[in-house]
Amino acid sequence: MKKLISLIILLLFMGAPINHVYAQSKKDKIVMPEYPGGQSAMHKFLLSELTYPEEARANHEIGEVLVGFSVGMDGYISGVRVLKSVSPSLDAEAVRVVKMMKYWSPGKRNGVPVRAEMSIPINFKTVMQHDKFIRDDNSGGKRRNGADRDIF
Repeated sequence: MKKLISLIILLLFMGAPINHVYAQSKKDKIVMPEYPGGQSAMHKFLLSELTYPEEARANHEIGEVLVGFSVGMDGYISGVRVLKSVSPSLDAEAVRVVKMMKYWSPGKRNGVPVRAEMSIPINFKTVMQHDKFIRDDNSGGKRRNGADRDIF
């Protein structure tokens, strides 16, 4: 009987550190990286810099390119890559513009900057509509309010 009680007490003490580790991870305060100015500033930047490639326009290519990258502890992005491809020309344009972003506010865990992986979907249907809208506006067309359409 003493051996059984000793074994139960030993098992209880062995399990204590594991519970402590789980409890500690729930208390971690995590802040994700953010583009300066937030989501709306990022969308505005992307729409202003992205151009619909002529090759993609000629081939009627449309779709959403998913671009992944790392945000370092210093906030600079690296490792820009295509996670979901549409076509070589659209992929190249999406990567080109994401590389232009360079600096973000870094992610943090418990107040300490950490490296984080991010991804951004770039919808070239929206880019094409925006590009057509800009072209129409430059030719004297009536300008619409852009707030009523889905940017990305």
